[in-house]
Amino acid sequence: MTQKNTSIKRDLYQEVTNKMIALLENGVAPWRCTWNQYGLARNFATGHVYTGINYFLMNLTPHPIPYFMSFKQVKAKGGKIRKGAKAEAVLFYKTLFKDDDENFVGYDQATALKGMGAEVQTIPMLKYYNVFNIEDIEGIEFEIPEVELKENERIEKCEAIIKNLPNAPEYVFEDANKAYYAPKSDKLNMPDIKQFETAENYYSTFFHELTHSTGHSKRLNREGITKLNPFGSKSYSKEELIAEMGASFLSAYVGINYDEITENSAAYLKGWLKVLKADKKLIFKAAAEAQKAVDYILQVKRKYED
Repeated sequence: MTQKNTSIKRDLYQEVTNKMIALLENGVAPWRCTWNQYGLARNFATGHVYTGINYFLMNLTPHPIPYFMSFKQVKAKGGKIRKGAKAEAVLFYKTLFKDDDENFVGYDQATALKGMGAEVQTIPMLKYYNVFNIEDIEGIEFEIPEVELKENERIEKCEAIIKNLPNAPEYVFEDANKAYYAPKSDKLNMPDIKQFETAENYYSTFFHELTHSTGHSKRLNREGITKLNPFGSKSYSKEELIAEMGASFLSAYVGINYDEITENSAAYLKGWLKVLKADKKLIFKAAAEAQKAVDYILQVKRKYED
């Protein structure tokens, strides 16, 4: 058994998109996940919390405790995989390089060629490796931490995220009937918190609009915000996907159950289905943009290779 699988040709983009489409056709928005008491899905050996598209895929598995390990990590700790256990695929990008003669070259050679002014073709290749849930691992004693969040702590975290956003838009409360972000004026409007059924509802809505605001030209300069995108268009649907995913990321970060406090919109679901079926890479692009938006909001420095 090997950790990385590169010999079997699989259309990973299509596989993931099909999973998302199946959930949407059943009336479920997969980025609105129910987070359990154990927190976000992660690699148990390293503590790494999955990000990007893996954030959604690994939190959507049927396992009640979302902790995983690779075969190599299990073996290193003296354990073994239970017979018949089903692996989960963690996706990542491996960058390949080609010179002017269409020959593959290594990273160092590609860097040298670029330094000499030569054109180098960069090819991001989607790969995967298998991991197994800890309930399918034998021979290792796992200590599972209990996660307890206090109500006032969660609200304080929400306020801190909003207050500490770098180069923030103007927060206004001019229209009590709408929550929106206006790119032209760079204003984020919210109804009063007292108008919402719960504080969690208020903050999850705020996070959605906050994610939109990161697309402004003076922040991340995202096309879905900087250009005119008619309702129902592919670019509009993609931006809404980004905002929904961003709100999900942030809600999970502070411990809000986004699934329970948000109702699915039939119009949005229909639009997402249409664009996902037309572009198998869209969900990856939206997840990557949402991760960048959240990293900007939380001031996380991350190297983006894809």
